[in-house]
Parts: sequence; C-alpha cells; structure tokens
Amino acid sequence: MMNQPLVDVLEKRQFLAADFAVRVNFAPADAPAPAGYKLDYGASYSRRGNGLTYGWSSDKRGDTSHLTSIYDNPRGDSHISVDQGDTWNIAVPNGWYSVRALAGDPATLDGDYRYNVEGQPLLKGKPYPGFPFIEGITTIHVTDGKLTVTSDPKAKSNRLNSLQVMAVDAPVAPPQGVSIDWQRDNSVQSPIARVESAVVRMGDALVVMGGFTDNYLGATHRVDVLNTKTGEWTRWADLPGAETHIAAATDGRYIYIAGGQTGPLLSQDLTADVWRFDPKKNVWERFGQLPTIRAGAQMQYLDGKLHVIGGDNETRVVSQSTHYVLDLADPSAGWTEATPLPVPTDHHTSIVVNGDLYVLGGEIDHGTSYFTRSDFFRYEAGTDTWTTLPNMPSGLSHQEGATLTDGKRIIVIAGQADVQQMSSVVYSYDLETGVWDEHTSLPTARKGGVAWLDGDTIHYFAGDDEKYGQPLWSYEGRIDG
Repeated sequence: MMNQPLVDVLEKRQFLAADFAVRVNFAPADAPAPAGYKLDYGASYSRRGNGLTYGWSSDKRGDTSHLTSIYDNPRGDSHISVDQGDTWNIAVPNGWYSVRALAGDPATLDGDYRYNVEGQPLLKGKPYPGFPFIEGITTIHVTDGKLTVTSDPKAKSNRLNSLQVMAVDAPVAPPQGVSIDWQRDNSVQSPIARVESAVVRMGDALVVMGGFTDNYLGATHRVDVLNTKTGEWTRWADLPGAETHIAAATDGRYIYIAGGQTGPLLSQDLTADVWRFDPKKNVWERFGQLPTIRAGAQMQYLDGKLHVIGGDNETRVVSQSTHYVLDLADPSAGWTEATPLPVPTDHHTSIVVNGDLYVLGGEIDHGTSYFTRSDFFRYEAGTDTWTTLPNMPSGLSHQEGATLTDGKRIIVIAGQADVQQMSSVVYSYDLETGVWDEHTSLPTARKGGVAWLDGDTIHYFAGDDEKYGQPLWSYEGRIDG
C-alpha cells in the first residue's frame, strides 16, 4: 500500500498510547533502519540490546536483502525471505494487539504473500503491476506472553519487510439485534453460479447482471430477472460491455450501468462507458461515458439524477472519492462533479432510503491488500453535503448486492473482511435511533451475493461461499420480530 496512507485505516481502532508498541524492519545488519523502527537481521529468538526479545525460530541472517526501491518508502527497501515452517516471535504483555505487516519485493512480481499471527490471517495477496507491496492488518489476543507470526502453507516466494505491533483496547461487541432463522432454501435457485453481479430492483423484478463465473476464471454477460413473487426466472438482453465491477441503478423506467471490468479476475480491461436498458424493448443503448474510468463504483438514482460515487481508477487498485452526477432531464449536458465522498473507497455499498442516499463500507487497495472500510455516510442532495454516521461494527466490502432496507433500518449481509476473509455477519442500522445491531450470521461466510427482502423474510443467493464454492441454492432467513 505504497500509494495511499494507512492512517485512515488504523484510526478505526482505538490505541492505548501508554502500552506496548514496536515497529520492526527486516534487513541486513548493515542496512539503514527506517526512522522509528527496530532492526531484525534474521537472528534467532533472543533478548536484544534494545531491551526487547524477538526473533526467528532458526537463524536466518543469510536471508535478508536490501535495495533502494523506486517507491520512496524505506520500510519497503529491505526484506527477509521466509520459508515454510519459519516463525517469528516477540515477547509482549498479555492483551489485545493490532498487528500490521508489509510484504513485497520490487524486483519480482512472482510472490503469493501470506502470513498468520496467533493462528489468524494477517496478510494475503499477490503483487500487481506497479504495486509490488501487500499490507495486512488484524487484531489478536495474546495470552501466553509471546506474539507469533507464521508463514502460511499456501505462500509462494514469501517476503516480509516490516511488522508493527501496538496494544489496543479489547474489541467491544455491538448490541445483539433480533434473531434470524436461517435455512437452506432450494425453492429459489440462481440460473448460473455467479459472483459480484450488479443488481437492481424494479418492483417485483430483481435484475441480476453479469458476474464472475467458473471460480473467477470467466465472466458472463447474462442478465437474469427473478420474479420475487413467483420465483420464476426470465432472461433479458445480455450486457453490451463490462460484466463485473459495474455501477447500476434504475429510475423505475430504465436501468443504467456505468464503468466496470470485462474479463476474468484481475483483468485490466476497464471502461468508462455508460449504457441504458429499456425493459419494454429489451434493448441496451449507449448513454455516454463517465468523466473517467471507474470500476467497483456505486450508482444510485435520486431526485431525477444519477449519482456515481467512488470506485477504482484505471489502475484497478487506487480507489477514489469522486462523486459524479448526471441530470436525466438534460443528459446532453454531461456529468458534473458534486461534493466528493469524505474518503476514497471501492466495492462499497449504497442505498436510498426516504430521499437520502447512504454509502457504507468498501475497501482500498483493491486487487492487492484489500483493506476494508467501516465508514458510513449520508448524502443530502438538497445541500450537496455528506454527514458522517456511526461506523459499521466492522469493515466490510463486496456486499453491494446484499444491502437492503425496510424503510426503518438498513440491513447489510455478509461480504469480505480484512485479509480477504469472507464474512457471514449480518448488521442492521436503525435510522431512528442511530444504532447498529448484530443479528444471527449466515450459516456460512459468503461474499458477492444477491439478496432481497420480502416482508419479514430475507432471501440470499449466489456469491462465493467459503464452504460451498459458488452454489445455486439460496438461504432464507425469517426475522424474529
């Protein structure tokens, strides 16, 4: 994450300034240590001259490297090569810690960097052209006086540049909301296995567009429409362009899509194209272009205008905070810029409730580190202003098609958490009290799925499931109260 500061990510965790905190850089003994960092040159676990006790499970002093990179970040100039079975330990007081890691080697893009800390995922990612570094962050609990970092068995050409360990408050669980009775449901099945489809609701019609297929090795142009009353599927005309990472919205008459990605996972074929679909004619027509390429943005219709918010630029990695607006009364006037979102993000979610537009969560460093966001904002079109609302209980992305409302609350279902971990959490935000609740989780963690609300019943299907892959069947959840 060499192109964006991590300060905004770290600020979502409350640090205890008086408690344990250390930064360690892995480098040869004669390399310059970055300011504020302790040096680890690969020695075995032992007490060091700086008063701390840390080191490796075996002597690795021959595995360190130093070079001056083009990325102007001293903590990325040095690294240690880490083999299967290697562990790094540091003696710490028992308690809760935020652990942050940097892995990368500008000389190669062949790595698949993966680390765990105290048995939990810490870092996972592959370098991307122009972005050779991966970062990870997580919160863990130490009970034996020693914090342990291990190389994950699935890692390839593992590197480690630096670690930061800082004491934090113990996590506080959100209030428990009403329970949800989740059951597997075979009555409504997705026509195909798909992940990260674009979704809009038009009355009783749930329109599901595109998505990754074949375990992300392919993508589909299919547009499938579910009659939520009868459970029957029909097909509309295929998408004319991008298949995933599409921003989509409807004004009740037409469907609009903007930006997106064509091709399988990590494709760099991105677009700024905008299209409009006429359900009466079953025809897509060109509808201009966004001012710039966007992928993983959000679009909503509000007061006769289309709003496109956030998303990645042409790099596919660097998220944006831009807010583009198109007046449908005069589309020839083109897109204008409104007040940007307070933070950059992609793969966030959005929803319009009672005339206001809400934006939730998302991530930064898409395609590399995938740091999730817990931010929550409300946009008031009349004043062109954003209001910061209470953060979600945890960061989430990839829940674009599974954010719902009953007019009184906003419901967020599953998605992706930090370190590319699928999540099963179900949160709701009470629009009157301003409080987040946590409800009964999905039976399995899943991201990139599709959901709709029918009275007091939630239906959830498609997406990527940590246990079942990309299933066709759905979950049905009856809300208790």
